[in-house]
Amino acid sequence: MSDCDICLAVGLVGWSQDSIRSSFRTGEDIQAAINVLRALPHEQRIHFLAAFEPIRVVDFDDQGWITLDNRRLYIFRSLLLPRTPMSMRITTYEEAQELRYKLTTTDEGATIVVRSNRNS
Repeated sequence: MSDCDICLAVGLVGWSQDSIRSSFRTGEDIQAAINVLRALPHEQRIHFLAAFEPIRVVDFDDQGWITLDNRRLYIFRSLLLPRTPMSMRITTYEEAQELRYKLTTTDEGATIVVRSNRNS
């Protein structure tokens, strides 16, 4: 872990947005990827997800830990037990400023809606 990394249970991190697209930028369906990975035992899922870029988080005094990486957190929370600790990266000042444009959550990051693809 670097100086900016922190180990947090995935269930302690909230979403910055109230919804996410149901596909990756590549067009691949997020739920299809989750379904494939669910076939793996929990320990293998942890190992596989540990290879991802760490989820970027910001600590808000009133809301707790909030992510800038909503789709990645959705995948982690869909595949891991809430208490599973994962390495996360505390955002830089510049990245935290990005959150001003992304922050659409109305329930302190507790829930997220997966929007359907328009061309499905």
